[in-house]
This record gives sequence, C-alpha cells and structure tokens, in this order.
Amino acid sequence: MKTCLTAAFLILSQCALNAGQLDNKTRGMAAAPGIKNAAWGLSVKDAATGMVILERDPRRNLVPASILKVFVTAAALDRLGPERSFPTRLYYDGTISNGFLNGNVYIKGGGDPSLGSQLVKGAAPLDEVFKAWTEAIRKAGINVINGAVVGDESAFESVQPGSWAWEDIGNYYAAQPSALTVNDGLYKLYFKPSEKEGGEAAVLRTEPYIDGLKFENHMKTGPAGSGDNGYIFAFPGQYQAVLRGSIPGGAAEFAIKGALPDPAFFAAQSFSYYLAKAGVNSNKKPYKGLAPAGPGTVLLAETASAPLKNTVRVTNKRSFNLYAELLLRQLGVGRGAGAPAAGNAVVKAYLAENGVDVGEMKLEDACGLSHRDTVKAENFTDMLRAVYKKKYYSEFYDSLVYPGDPDATGHVRNLGRGTALENNLRLKSGSLNGVRSYTGYLKTKKARVLAFTSIINNYSAAPAAIDKMHEELLLDLYNGN
Repeated sequence: MKTCLTAAFLILSQCALNAGQLDNKTRGMAAAPGIKNAAWGLSVKDAATGMVILERDPRRNLVPASILKVFVTAAALDRLGPERSFPTRLYYDGTISNGFLNGNVYIKGGGDPSLGSQLVKGAAPLDEVFKAWTEAIRKAGINVINGAVVGDESAFESVQPGSWAWEDIGNYYAAQPSALTVNDGLYKLYFKPSEKEGGEAAVLRTEPYIDGLKFENHMKTGPAGSGDNGYIFAFPGQYQAVLRGSIPGGAAEFAIKGALPDPAFFAAQSFSYYLAKAGVNSNKKPYKGLAPAGPGTVLLAETASAPLKNTVRVTNKRSFNLYAELLLRQLGVGRGAGAPAAGNAVVKAYLAENGVDVGEMKLEDACGLSHRDTVKAENFTDMLRAVYKKKYYSEFYDSLVYPGDPDATGHVRNLGRGTALENNLRLKSGSLNGVRSYTGYLKTKKARVLAFTSIINNYSAAPAAIDKMHEELLLDLYNGN
C-alpha cells in the first residue's frame, strides 16, 4: 500500500510541476510586447474528465471571431442530424395548353447551402441542376412560358446582421444568407493589373456574368506578391458597386470575390437564361417573389442538398461565413421562424443543455464577423467536452483543421506543420482586426484528449507571432500531458 501511495504522490507531483511550468510560461507569454496590454482568455480541460489543465481568465467576455462557427455547426449536427438534406423545389402555376404555360415557373429555396456549390462534396454543378429542371419542364409539356421564372427566398429571413462592417458588405465573406443561394453566394471579379505599381487595375469581367452590375473603379495595383487587398462596397440589392484597395501586380489578371447582389433574383435570372438557350422561352423577365400557396401550384422537380455533414465540413475547414449563417437560419426554422434571433435561441438552448454558461453570452451572428459577439473561452471548451461524448463527434472532429490540411484555407493550415501536432491536433481558428482565436482538440503524448480554447483581443503583435506562440503552447501541452 505504501509503495502505491508513493507512486501516486510522484505522479501527482509531476503533474503539478508540469502545470506550474505551463502557468509560468503562459504568464511570460502574456507579458510579452504586443500582448501585455491585450485581453487573453485561455481554457484547457481534459475532454473526458473535465479536469482543468491550464487556464487564464477563462470567463472573461471576449470577441471570438470565426471560432463562433463551432457553436452553430455542433448545434446543427445535434438538432438536425448529420444526414439532413434541404430541398429546393421547382413549381409552376396556371395551365398548360399546346406547349404554352399560361403562368409562372417558381424556384422555391429551402436554404440549401450546396445548391450549385463548387465547395461542398456531393453537390451537383449548377448546370447539372438546371439541366434536370429543364428536362422536368419539358416532360410536363411546357415549351413556352407565358410568364416568368420567379425566385422565392421566403423560407427564412435573408438579410445580413446590421453590425457587420461596411467594408465587409459586398465581399463574398459577407454574402447575403438567402434561402435561395446558388454558386456559394459569390462571383469572381477579374482585373488586369497595371504595369506600374500604383496604377489603376482595370476591370475585365465577372464570372458568372451578372446582368446590370456596374463598378466605380478605384482599385490600384500593388507590389507583386502583395495579395488581395481589394474591397467591393455595395449594399444588398445594389447593382452599382465601388471598388477600392489594391491587387498584386505581375500577373496577366487577378480575381477577387464579391457577394451576389441579390441571390434569389440571380438564381431566377440564371435559370431563365439557361431555359432560353435550351429553347424554352419566357415572355416576361425573371423576378424575385413568392410562390403561390395551396393547390394552384404543381411540383415539377425537387433537388436534394448534399448531407448536412458535408456543409459542416466546409463551414469549419474553410471558415465559410455564408454557410454558418444559413445553418443558423435553418435552426430558426425549427422553432417556426427563420430569423437569426430564433436560430441563436436554439444555439443557446443547445449550449445550456450541455453545461455551457450562456448567462452573459451575446450572439449577433453565427459566423463571428460581428465585433458585438462576446463569449468566454471556457464556453467553447465546455461545448467541445460535451461534443466529445456525442454520437456525431466524428463528423464534428473531421470538420476541424489539422496541420497541412489541403481542404483548409488561410494561416491555420500551417500551424503545427512539421511538428508532433501534425497527427494530433484538430482546431478551428478565427481572426478579425485585433482578434485571434483558436479552439479544438489535442491528443497528447500520453494519449489524453484535451479540449482547448484561446481568445486574444486588442493585441498589437504580428499575427504570425500570435500563431507561433500558440503552436509553442500546444506543443508544451502535448509533451506535458
């Protein structure tokens, strides 16, 4: 018995030593230039037992940035299920006589993020979707539409949060979360860089083509390799956009991504053009409106989305804001309304049921683009601990980024690359001006699984230095536990 007690004491002493060393190291990091005046919340717990491994101000209210997406993706997997599909339906009203439809064709969106997506596994290209819809129209005996193609996005509230920054609106990462979203809600805008640095970058084209979209161009040419520093300024529904910032020189052309001005109208317009090329003409211009309710409409086709788990994977790996916002509204539909507030009520209820303190939590959106979101680091860690024991843990875990992940984008792909973290780390990161955040799972050298979260606000250090600091901290956690 004495030998067992001695061994146990030695193990506990070693754990305490490791914890003390980590605490000291964390204090040193917090006192470093560029960080010492920042607000830093840190929470690390054993995923299985809940034992606190390391923490620093874990209950401080902070702006979380894009790690907020793990709340809505976990809640969606829980409430809707990994295999859930969201249908888009094609209807007509009126009568068909001698090949003429005396009525309209309606595309009723069901909030499918993957409709015509180039990112979601299992999503059919938009041309394939349109081809299937065209065949359904012809099978119904329709050769001419004495009416219009109408886009219906009424399944839920399709507006951006008012707290999003003006410089974000108009760019793809602040796309309108329409219930009738196609092509990932974006278009590419191509420029021809000037031969001289500081010269005007000329607008070449958009892909896909957007009828009526005009640009007031103030875009400049930056140094070669300077990257995308261009912004598109436009309100939703506005077809006159202002271009400012710079794109890199040295290439024949360079593209940035913009948000579709009116997603539902674009879907109707694109399908109307497709039908015309296929020989099915409409006598009226496409528009956005409501499909009539009741027995007066006839279902022509139904297009199922890719499984929810595939959308969750892209949402977390690529930090895709639009998908997070669409999932939030799907959760709101489950409460009888598709408003963001209804979705956030579902998210908070899910978190509270799983031991997360939501008393001071403020959620303005689902993607973390708003600076008015405030959450505690411990909130994320506690949710991760709960998910660790859920049946959908594998789908959630697989949606997180690992070092060198080819499906991920941005700085987070390189965090831990070439180190022991490569096969043992899964995380979601976030970044806004002055905000850097990380949350996820770490399998340690001793095969423990840790749930961790770190959120830093108002730092002045280089973002790459913040990443490096966290890589070092995660390596210490890996080796010491």
